[in-house]
Amino acid sequence: MKKKKLKDYSDEELARMDYNTKERLILEDKIHKIVKYVLLAIIVIFLIITFFNSFKTIPTGFVGVKTRFGQVQDTMLNEGLNLKIPFIEKIVLMDCRTQKTEYTMEASSKDLQKISNYKIAINYNITKDTANQLYKSVGVDYKNIIVEPAIQSVMKDSVANFTAEELITKRSEVAQFALDKLTEKFQNSGITLTGLDILDLSFSEEFDTAVEQKQIVEQETQKAQYELEKARVENQKKIENAQADAEVMAAQNSQITDNYLRLKEIENQKAMIEKWNGQLPTTMTGSDVSSIFNVN
Repeated sequence: MKKKKLKDYSDEELARMDYNTKERLILEDKIHKIVKYVLLAIIVIFLIITFFNSFKTIPTGFVGVKTRFGQVQDTMLNEGLNLKIPFIEKIVLMDCRTQKTEYTMEASSKDLQKISNYKIAINYNITKDTANQLYKSVGVDYKNIIVEPAIQSVMKDSVANFTAEELITKRSEVAQFALDKLTEKFQNSGITLTGLDILDLSFSEEFDTAVEQKQIVEQETQKAQYELEKARVENQKKIENAQADAEVMAAQNSQITDNYLRLKEIENQKAMIEKWNGQLPTTMTGSDVSSIFNVN
């Protein structure tokens, strides 16, 4: 038989009912109402949570990796408001923006010079199209699992391909060489490298001293070569000037000699004319009589 509640009794029955029974029924009625309201509130809250759990907002620069009962799905959510199955599907945000990280390590050059402080900066980002595969293979801790170990290994190997002098004078070439190697390393990992910079290269104190001394020697050598070249040019110029002066002097001497001989010839002819007594010689050695006096 179903137990009667407070509302099931008439006023006459309640009036004939003893005090304790009546109070018990009133208390049971209050408890029933409270339970009813609590259950209603729980249902409303559950519906509200379910409603809001059916949407997921993906921020700019991110993609959403969808998992269903823990299994990674092929479809991914793009930026903006997206629908999902509440309590069944979970959305993991993957940051696809450019990330910058710096590393400091030790390494050795091709000629076995120790680099005590080798500091680099790497720019990279997650490839949006394969973000779900990256999450499936390594999760969200890809930086510690993939990026850092690969950078440590490749950068040390790259440095070993150059001498200490080349690392200093060809820094951009070293950076490009390392970037190409890292790009090849990350080719199928879902991570794309966008830049690599060498921030610092510090060798041992002995090596720095040797490099400084070498630079001083090279500067002194260049100075000596410059002075030698300058002296050679000045000597060549003096030789050219001397040759020019000699040619001028030779021309002047040639002109003086011709003029002097002509003058002596005229003086001799004048002296012969002054000594001539007006009579022609009885013996002639030439056919031209006037040639004796060079008179034309």
